[in-house]
Formats: sequence, C-alpha cells, structure tokens
Amino acid sequence: MIASYIRVAFRNFRSQKAFTSLNVAGLSLGLTASLLIFQYVKYERSFDAFHSRAKDIYRIQYNSWKNGRLDFESAVAVPAVGPALKNNFPEVEAFTRLYPVGGLMTYHSPTRGTISFQEEKVPYADPALFKVFDFRLIRGDEKTALQGPRKIVLSEQAARKYFGDEDPLGKTITYAGEENFEVTGIMANVPENSHIRFDLLLSYQTLKEHYSDHYQTSWGWYDFYTYVLLKPGTDVKALQAKWDSYLLSERKVDWGEGKQEFILRPLTDIHLYSNLLYEANPNDQRDGDSIQALETIAFFILIIAGINYINLTTARSFSRANEVGVRKVIGALRSQLIIQFYVESFLLNLVALVLAMALVVFCWPAFSKLSGWQIPMDFLSRTDFWIQVLGVVVGGVILSGFYPALVMSSFKPIAVLKGKSVKSPGGNLLRKALVVFQFATSVFLICGAVLVYRQLEYMKSSKLGISIDNTIVLKGPGNVDSLYQQHLEVFGNEVTQIPGVKSFTSSTNIPGVEIYWTGGIKRFAEGPADFTMVSHVAIDYDFIAAFGVKIIAGRNFSKDYPGDEKRLLVNRKLTETLQFKNPADAVGEKVSQQGDTLEIVGVVEDYHQMSLKSELLPMAFMLRPAARFYAIKVESMDAPRILTAIENPWKTSFPETPLDYFFLDQFYNRQYDKDNRFGKVFTLFTGLAIFIASLGLLGLASHVTTARAKEIGIRKVLGSSIAGIVVLLLQGFMIPVVIACLLAWPLSWWATEIWLQSFPYRVSTSPMMFIISGASITVIAFLCVFYQTLKAALLSPAKMLKYE
Repeated sequence: MIASYIRVAFRNFRSQKAFTSLNVAGLSLGLTASLLIFQYVKYERSFDAFHSRAKDIYRIQYNSWKNGRLDFESAVAVPAVGPALKNNFPEVEAFTRLYPVGGLMTYHSPTRGTISFQEEKVPYADPALFKVFDFRLIRGDEKTALQGPRKIVLSEQAARKYFGDEDPLGKTITYAGEENFEVTGIMANVPENSHIRFDLLLSYQTLKEHYSDHYQTSWGWYDFYTYVLLKPGTDVKALQAKWDSYLLSERKVDWGEGKQEFILRPLTDIHLYSNLLYEANPNDQRDGDSIQALETIAFFILIIAGINYINLTTARSFSRANEVGVRKVIGALRSQLIIQFYVESFLLNLVALVLAMALVVFCWPAFSKLSGWQIPMDFLSRTDFWIQVLGVVVGGVILSGFYPALVMSSFKPIAVLKGKSVKSPGGNLLRKALVVFQFATSVFLICGAVLVYRQLEYMKSSKLGISIDNTIVLKGPGNVDSLYQQHLEVFGNEVTQIPGVKSFTSSTNIPGVEIYWTGGIKRFAEGPADFTMVSHVAIDYDFIAAFGVKIIAGRNFSKDYPGDEKRLLVNRKLTETLQFKNPADAVGEKVSQQGDTLEIVGVVEDYHQMSLKSELLPMAFMLRPAARFYAIKVESMDAPRILTAIENPWKTSFPETPLDYFFLDQFYNRQYDKDNRFGKVFTLFTGLAIFIASLGLLGLASHVTTARAKEIGIRKVLGSSIAGIVVLLLQGFMIPVVIACLLAWPLSWWATEIWLQSFPYRVSTSPMMFIISGASITVIAFLCVFYQTLKAALLSPAKMLKYE
C-alpha cells in the first residue's frame, strides 16, 4: 500500500508541476531560514555553557545605592567579596577574581631579538581560576601555574606570538618594562563563545607587591570580576538572602547611609541578559529580547511556509474531487485517503528538507560572516541538531498535512461524481484567515525591520558632543617614569611639526574606551550627603580644544594658571548629580576627592564617552601625565604619509614600544558592529519571510483566477470592462491586506515600544513606520496578484465558455 501511495503522490506532483514547485520552494526556503536562525540562536545561548559546571558558577554583580536611589550597577566587584563568601558560607566551593590591566609585554629572544606587543586586557587571576572554569592547560600544572607572585600563563595563540617555535615554559616575559614574569603554563585558546576572553594571565599574588593587602581585603576598590562556584544543588535564593543579611550586619556601619549590594548572577545569563558598567567584553554583549525576536521570526517563517502548503493544497483539492469520489466508490476508506494525503505531505517536506540542507551548507560561511561570529559548522555531526530537524519536519508534516487531508477525505462521492459543487464556505473562510495571518505577520516584521534600522541610524548619526573625525590614535607606552614627560614633550612637538597635523594630545581615555578609573567626589557644603562615584580622565592642556569639547562655564586648564594639577574640569552631568542649580554655580567650588581638596575651574558639555547604548556618566578631568593614548588630529586622513612621518620620532622617544595605532571614528563605531549585523540578519529573514508568503499568494492568485474563469467570461459577455474585472479580482486580495494592517499595527506598536525600552537614547515610534509597512505589503500583494488577474481578464470569453 505504501508503494501505491508513493506512486499516486508522484503522479499528482507531475500533473501539478507549478503548484508542486511553489510548495517545495516555499517549504525549502522556510526550512533553510529557520535552521540557520535556530543554529545562530543556539550559538548565542551557548555562551559560557561549555564549562562543565556552568550552572553552578555565578558572577558577583555590584550595585551601589545612594540616598535611596540606585547609583550604578557594575559587572566588577570589590576584592573582599570572594573571600567573604568562601569563608562564611559552606555553599561556596571556590571563588576566583580577575583584575584586568593592560600594557607593554616584551620577550627578549636570544635568536629573534626583542618582541613586544601592547596588550589591552591582561588579567591578574586567582589560582582557583582553573577549578571554577574549564579553561584547560595544555602544559603546566593547573594547581601551581598561578600560585605565587610573578607567574604568567599564555594561550596557545600568545605563545606562538611571543615565542614562535621556542619552548615558552620557564622563559621570562617583561610587563610594563620593569616586571619580569615566569611562564608557567600554556592554555588552550579561550573559545569565542566565552563572555571573558584573554591570551595572558598574571598570578594574582603579584598584586601584593603594589597594593599591600588591599588586593585581598578592600571593600571600596571595585575593579575585580569575581566568580563563585557553588556546590551542586545549592538554593541560590536562600544563599542570596543569607549573604544580604551578612552584609547588612557586617558592613552597614562602614557604608553609612549608602547601601551596597553584591548579587549572584548566573554565568550563563551574562552574555544575553547583562548590560552593566564594565562588562568584560561590552561590544560582544547581546540583547536576549533581540535573540528571542529572531527565534520568533524562525517560527513565523515555518508557519508561513506551512500556510502556503495548506492554502495551495486545499485550493487545488477541489480539482481532485473526482479522484476522491472514484476512490471512495471503489472501496477506499477515509483513513486510507488521509494516509494518502499525509504521504504526499511527507514527500514534499522530505524533498524540501534535502534542498534546505544543501542550502544551509552552501549559505553557512556567508551567514556565519554576516552574524559576526565564527560559528563552526559542526552541528551537522551532532545528534541534537538532527533531532531538531526531525522535529521540524514531523511537525511540518502534521500541521501542513492535517487540514488538507481532513478536507479532501470528507468529500461525498455521490455529490462529487454528479458534478455538484464541493466548495466549503468554511474552507474559504479559513483560507482567507490564513492569508490575513500571512499579511499581518509580514506587516509586523516590516515594522520591526524599519524600527531596527531607524534606531541604528539614530545611534550612529547622533551628535556625540565630541569630535572623533580625522583622528589617529596611538597607543602610548603605558608606563610613566621620571623621564616620561620629557620624552612626551619632545615627541609631541615633533608630531605637531608634521604637515597636515592640527593638534596632539595625550590622555588616559579616548571616546569608545570604557573608563575604569573611578572615585568618589563630594561637595563640602550642600549637595548629596554621600560621595558621588565619578569617572576620571587624565588629560593635558590640549585635550579639550583638540576634541572640540564645549566649555559651558569657567575655563580650560591653562599654563597661565599654576596649580591646575590640583583643580578639576567636570561635565554637566556631574554638576547635576552634585545638585548645583546650574553649571556656572560649580565654578570655584571646592570638592573632596579621596582625601584631597580640589577646585572646579570649568564645566564642559556632556559627551558620549561610549555608544548611545550607554547613559551619560558623571565625569571629572584632571591635569595629569597620561601615557595610554595619544590623539593626533589631522586636516585630512592622509594616514600613510603621516604615520610614516611619525615612525622616526616614535622610535627615538619610545624605542621599547612598537607603534600601534587606530582611527578613532572606526574604533568608536565598532561598538555598533554587532547591532548592525543583527539589523542585517533581522532584515534578511524578514525579507525571506515576505518572499515565502508571496510565493503562496502567487499560487493562490493563479488558482483563484483559474477557478473564476467562467465567471470572468460571463461578466465580459455581459459588458464588463477589463479594468472592472481586474479591480473585482484584486478586491478579494486587497481586503485581507487592510484587515492584516489593522491587526498588525497595534501589535507592532506594543512590541517595538518594549524593544526600545532597552535603549537609553532612542527614536520614537513614528506613524511613518506603519505607513511604510502598509504600503510595502500592499505593493507586494498587488504585484503578486495583478499579473494573474490581468491575464485572466484578457482571455477571450469564447475560450472560457466554449464547453458550457
């Protein structure tokens, strides 16, 4: 019987090539799109899950409250938190801390000479790092590799970069030109789907040489990523409650009126659901709601493809009524007919799956590049992937085959063979409802795509309050010694003599680099009772002018005013936080900072240090020697010539440091790379969903115009014009478009408003979004239907009615 069902199915496929092709195309594209999205979403959700005990690992989130309001939420905590948890709560099995620093790393090779690189993030790490996480040592002992001072562990990549073919173990790497570290281990490269990534690890106990016991006991120095490993089965809510009570009893006196919280945050939630200050890799953070939106699109695409199948199959089912009638007359049971139609559905889905898998393999490299991740294609060898594929296909067969099988197997043989109409008003209503759903989904997705585009363009095009164009940034030597200021002045003078260079300035931070240097500032009179946490930037006399930062009150630092080293420039946000009525009131006021008394000499307009995904922060600028970044403003980006001219002065002033540079505008805008990629992925699959819906609409329009051929012929005989017939046929498809828009617009407004809440600076929901979506879907529907309707209207009535 199965063989018979298959033969009949293929016979029907051959007799209805156009409908079969449309069904296979829609199903295969739907499966391709959904499988690509599902793998992308799975990769995004796989971050940090590769650790064997990922579910037992928690990061400590630090929240600070002042005067009853939340002051900040930080991904870094204080160094005392880890030991306090381990020593007082038996549920805590181990803890580890990462204290990120950066600077010049140098290896003096006996055969290859001096090899130096500026490293951005080189964390000091507790020895328990390898117990808490599954970062694997290829060489060396995990228990002792980070035990004791002046030890360093390298990744495979870093080992090759510094040592080439040499054996690194036991060799010495110099940090910041003065500290020698012994290489004690080689670690496998950190996977891309880790929210923390590094190539070098310094032993945590080295910090004692610089900070005494503060690196272990401080409750105010929050620069430490702290992770705890809990014993299996720990009730985290109960532990959090006990921990909160402990902090209240032990620390309340020290904190005064403020409130400090140290929250246990699940490791596997960080990548998608954490957006705090000082995330380890903020540019890699993703939005869980956006990922959920992509997954929703995948389901919509599958549903749309299934609806196409249902509509096209039921629409042409009436042309198969005679076949059903004959089968029933010769003894076919309804169950057998249902099996027949399910076999056809299964075969179509199977063919579509084969095509989809080929498309997935073909498109994967380009899709992986578009997504911004190097997602491996090893999912083809994983059992869970094929279980997912099987689930999608079986679900598709059941859902897409159920209604057509039910409808066609219910035909009455006597009525069918007598030529009576078997059309069902209920069936027509369902088809129209499904078409409305397709249109509504398309309108919803178009609204989403328009809003994503508008929000991204708004963030990229908004004024930052600071000039980042035509700026070359050099990474400074990092370390400041007694001769540094002299070398810097010589270098700066030589650079400014280069034709095309407008200015030269040094600072600890430039736009696009998160500020880790923070400290408390408090007014002596009035203002908030507690210290306000402020981001600090060390600058020189030329920073404000070079970057075009506007001074709104007071003055800039100037060599005409001796003693500016004990004065501050602040931004407008800080004056508001310190409760000055207006910026001018802050000028001349004294503030307390870490035991020092400093005078505010000027107020600058706020600017976006980070992207518009982050809120403005209170900032203070201090006149200090800075060795981290040198910004060179140029008249035009004639980079090769200027960089060539810079090389000799650089080698003369900083011979130990390799010249490393970047263009500031490109560097700053990298913060939007992942958002841009998400926008492209969202738009791509929105377009694909609409295209799949259009395929079904095209087939349905073809069937409807064919089914109404006699009616069209009679109308033409009675005098109807071609335009009148076209309008009549189009009405049947345009009305569902109107209904779909009315249903989708409110839902789109609600969903987009929720999505926008995650952006502190955002566009508003505009009527233009609804106009664009409505007009787009109307044009798409019109183009899909118009050709078929026009072709039917142009047919000769004699041809249509010659058999009547």
